[in-house]
Amino acid sequence: MHLKTILITGTTGYLGTRLSRRFLDEGYNIIALCLNHSEQFLYSDNSKVKIYYLDTDNIQDIFEENVIDIIIHTATLYGRRNEHLTEMLKANIEFPCSILEMAELSNVKLFINTDTILAKNINSYSMTKSHFADWLQFYSNKFKCVNLKLDHFYGPNDKPVKFIAWIIENLKRNAEKIDLTEGSQTRDFIYIDDVLNAYSCIINNIDKLSNDKINCFEVGTNTRTKIRDIVIMLKELMHNSKTVLNFGAIPYRKNEVLSYEVDTSGLRLLGWKPEVPVREGLKKIIEIEGLNK
Repeated sequence: MHLKTILITGTTGYLGTRLSRRFLDEGYNIIALCLNHSEQFLYSDNSKVKIYYLDTDNIQDIFEENVIDIIIHTATLYGRRNEHLTEMLKANIEFPCSILEMAELSNVKLFINTDTILAKNINSYSMTKSHFADWLQFYSNKFKCVNLKLDHFYGPNDKPVKFIAWIIENLKRNAEKIDLTEGSQTRDFIYIDDVLNAYSCIINNIDKLSNDKINCFEVGTNTRTKIRDIVIMLKELMHNSKTVLNFGAIPYRKNEVLSYEVDTSGLRLLGWKPEVPVREGLKKIIEIEGLNK
């Protein structure tokens, strides 16, 4: 199956930007759907990308003006700023459902949704993501649908709202101390290149995907690492001897998930496997960002 054009939502976010670069380099035509004009899609040559903005462009027009083969949905609202529930519902359910409706009318071949590994009842973010996955299931007999659950992905030049990037930012400026929980939570940290490879693997194996039910995959390394160990590792790799790691200063959040398993067997059957161990991934960030001086 010859596929040429990919619509990517959330292209001003870290994952969306990296996916756009990856698939541009692989020769695909990229259509970037951004939230509004205040957000900038950053790529070395934006002339290769067709950019639309939700605040001024009609979603229907995007599909009428382009022949779209694949949709990768990465846009999401995490609720980090305590957004109202109505905002969460609009961003995480109403908006992607409008994309699904147009996909059905436009002969789209594949829809890849970026989901969270978190359980449905953890918070409003995970609940809205779960509800949209239900709608994806509803549409899964109309075109091929993939629900891709990601654990904590990380990489160079990420925004410091993410945990690892935030720790790096504090260590880089030699903060006097970093207040943390006890750090006994474990997460399956996965390097961004391995995540991008998962998306590529799915697209390259589109003929192996089910036509009549949702294809569910989880992305991780199958190795769990304590939050505490990640922070200590970063401090060591960055040769920071000044910052005090104040473990236990912050209580665990309500409904804090201390540990969970990631099942990558489905992706492995398609030929994907993670290649970057967590320590190597952290070293890559430090080298790329020039923090090992």
